[in-house]
Order: sequence, then structure tokens, then C-alpha cells
Amino acid sequence: MIKHILVPTDFSDCAMNALEYALKFAKHINPQAEITILNAYTVPLAYADFNIAYDVGESVEDIKKFIDSEFDKIEEKVPMIKDFEYEPVKTENYVKDAVEEFCLENDVDLIIMGTKGASGVDEVILGTNAHRVIKAEVAPVLVIPEDARYVDIKNIALSSDYKGIIAELLSPVKAIRQAYASEIHLIHVSAEPMLDKEKAEEAKNLELHLKGLPHQYHFMVNRNVESGIDEFAERNRIDLLVVLPRKKGLFESLFARSESKSLIFHTKVPLLALSSSKRKIIETD
Repeated sequence: MIKHILVPTDFSDCAMNALEYALKFAKHINPQAEITILNAYTVPLAYADFNIAYDVGESVEDIKKFIDSEFDKIEEKVPMIKDFEYEPVKTENYVKDAVEEFCLENDVDLIIMGTKGASGVDEVILGTNAHRVIKAEVAPVLVIPEDARYVDIKNIALSSDYKGIIAELLSPVKAIRQAYASEIHLIHVSAEPMLDKEKAEEAKNLELHLKGLPHQYHFMVNRNVESGIDEFAERNRIDLLVVLPRKKGLFESLFARSESKSLIFHTKVPLLALSSSKRKIIETD
């Protein structure tokens, strides 16, 4: 069960949208879930996709007072938060480091955070905080695009190259599927029209992990993984896209040419990046 959700925020519209999504998600999957809202700041402040101009003075105390005032407005901006036990936390650190430190010191089942994405030079040089947090692999991360709005998760697309899959990785997917009675679509996008022997064996292993869960297989030929996934998501009204890391630990190695990173930048639907970390495994009822 998902008992503790961490929501990093910079109080922007994008972050508030992610918080609202997180609360509606929690209301459905576990109304008793604990919510932690985390603001990480630096002096001077420097963010990638969590980018807010704090024109409140130069001292740390000025910044802290501003952050406190923003936390005081949370219940007015997102009234649903009053239905939950929640804790506001502020820390002087970079977003990725603050999230990693918090997760290592607390039992966090899921991180939910917004992203504005990136393109061009920004994508290559800056990246996004969401991508950095996912790479830390301290907990599963649910990324909410700035234009995405909450809907019940009826269709889940799980994209995999079939390599390095272990049963524990799928625990969050099983928890979500149980809460929403979702249909799982397992999709594999490849430039080749057939699976090689190794991937075919891994696909059989995945079938064992999904035993008892309603699911369908979809094999698509496309030289661009990101494009293939986007087309499938739109055509099949996917509400949640799930990507799996490999045991090797480098999130970029999930797909050739770093499509995993591009998906985070350009996804139009919420994206759940599963964590291969063994520090936290979600139990399902």
C-alpha cells in the first residue's frame, strides 16, 4: 500500500497542479496516506524546471519567511489538502539532493512532482529536476506534466525492453491497478520486427510477474521509441505511462538514444518511473 507520498514544490502553477493531482490520487488509492510537501531552496536560488524568482531580499531569513508565507497559502490554493495529514518541509539544498536525503531518512513510497519539460539547449545542458530525482532511484517517481489534469487511471501503458525485470519493481503498478481496476497494456517498441531470443525469454519472465493481472501485449515497429510510445498513448487513451529501469542502474540505458530522458521532457500524460532500489518495496494488500 502507498502510505507516504512526497511532493516536491516550488509553489509555481506547475507544482500546484502536481500537488492537486497527488491529493486526488491519494484520495483514491489510500485516503489515510501521509503527504509531505517539500520545498528545497538554494542561495542564490538555481532551479531547472522548478524555477521561481524569489524577489524577497537576499538574506536566508527573507527567503525562509517567503517560503513560510507560501506554505500558509497551501490550504487556500489546494483546499483538498485539509483532508490529509500533511507536513510542510523546507530545506536549503538542491532539489535532487533534498529529495534523496529525505527519502533515505523517511519511509517514502512514492514521489509525485511536476515538470515543465525542456527542449533544445535546455534539454541537453540543464535537464530537469524530475530526471535527476528519477536517476537517484530512492523511490518510484510519478511525473506530472504541467498541462496534465487528474483522471481515474483506467489504462496503464507499461513500456519495457524486457531486460532486467524483477517482480518487486512492479509493486507500485499492482497497487495502482488494484485501486483503479486498471487495464495494463505492455508495450514494446523496436526497430526490428521480431524479438531476439534474449528479449523473448525476458518477456516470458515478465508474463510470470504479471500473472493474475489483466494485461495485453502490444509490439510496435518504430525506429523512434518515444514517438511509438506517444502514438500508442494517444490512440489508446492511456492515463498513466510506466517505464522500467534496468538492474544496471542507469536510467538512460532503458532505451537507445536516451529516449527515457526525452519521455520525461515531452510526455503528455503522467509518467511513473519505477525504482530499482531495494530500499523501498511497496506492499500490496
